[in-house]
Amino acid sequence: MKQKIKNNWWIALTFILIFIFLYILGFGRMPGDPISHYGFSTALLNGQIPYRDFNVVTTPLYMFYMSIGLRFFNNFIVFLIEHALLVTITYYFIYKIYGKKSILLLPITIFTQFINIIPTYNFMCFAMIIIIVYLEEKYPNKDYLIGFFIALAILSKHTVGCFMIIPSILFYYKSRNKLFKRFIGLIIPILIFIIYLVINNSLYQFIDLCFFGLFDFINYNGATKNKLSLISIIIILLCFILPIFAIIKDKKNIKNFYLFFSIVFMIPIFDMNHIWLSFTGAFITIIPYIKSRSFCVFSLISSIVFEILAFNTLLNTFPIKFSSGIKHFEYAIVTKNMDNYNKKQFKYFDKYDNPIFISYDSIKYKISRNKRINYFDVPLNGNFGYNGNKKMINKIKKMHNQIIIISEPVGEDIFSQYTYEVANYVINNCKKIDENNKIEVYYKK
Repeated sequence: MKQKIKNNWWIALTFILIFIFLYILGFGRMPGDPISHYGFSTALLNGQIPYRDFNVVTTPLYMFYMSIGLRFFNNFIVFLIEHALLVTITYYFIYKIYGKKSILLLPITIFTQFINIIPTYNFMCFAMIIIIVYLEEKYPNKDYLIGFFIALAILSKHTVGCFMIIPSILFYYKSRNKLFKRFIGLIIPILIFIIYLVINNSLYQFIDLCFFGLFDFINYNGATKNKLSLISIIIILLCFILPIFAIIKDKKNIKNFYLFFSIVFMIPIFDMNHIWLSFTGAFITIIPYIKSRSFCVFSLISSIVFEILAFNTLLNTFPIKFSSGIKHFEYAIVTKNMDNYNKKQFKYFDKYDNPIFISYDSIKYKISRNKRINYFDVPLNGNFGYNGNKKMINKIKKMHNQIIIISEPVGEDIFSQYTYEVANYVINNCKKIDENNKIEVYYKK
């Protein structure tokens, strides 16, 4: 037992380092999606039903996983600890497959400032892909188990996970028994999820948000309309070239086919968060072909030096502190300006009884006040289902004696998913009754 602990000390060290990456060094990545996902997980604790009560645009495994630790201590730091554990498990399996060369992934994480490991359902799906790859490498005959983890990939992010079915079909189409076992392993978790949706009267909302809503997402998404930078184009090309190179080198290696479908992470949004996660999967395929040990050492040293310099620059530019006075975020690291702004903003929100928010900050506010979240608290184009903006406007039209608070980005930003259409409807059709520091309050008769 002692020998086993001695041989695996690096696992604990990896967890500590990843937690430091996320908590101390990567705090700038936490506003936005990670806080939204913390809100979704908290909503589960409050008995809310995804899809029916609040708008999530993918399958729910990540929020269910992240809610486990929050049942014991509901704080954002626990959310980060749970995610750090998930990242550690993922890199453990990568190490078990590729050995010490897996250190080559560190520069991607460091140089992108942890963008490929931030707490979202995307990483949960990536983790499931890595576990499937591990099983195919070490236990290819565990077909029920492989099918089970393919299901978990689908239940993490359905638009990516469903592609994990394809490699099994390509490689084992002649082995009906093998495919049947994988199908059984796959279908049981999916059926349980469908039963959960039916019992909670949320099946229609799930289909609307996660399938029909994709049409809105593509049409409204600013990132898809923006011209990509040269570096983005190069990285996207590498996401295709690297796994294709690996597949050509070894056509019988099913692992490369799973990792090839990491490209789907960046479709249709094509922003750097998704592109770098796709690149991580693509890069893993060529790790076996990198022979130089000195390159691995150089990668480790350069990553550490880069992070020290980057963090020092960040400290000098944006003074940071522990968040204070915001419940459930007491131990979060934030900039002083953001902490002061949130406290003043939330105090102002408290003046009004049960307002509707169209604001990026509403989820954090509602978490801190233990309030239930709703569709308006994720004010993003493409996140309301098919013809979503019209649905939200129609909801507002039916409201009476309702306070609506708008805190929107300054100017219409092509990169933003913020639902300007819904916000503008309120601005143009409701009575403004108050205004404070870029926050506007409206009254719907």
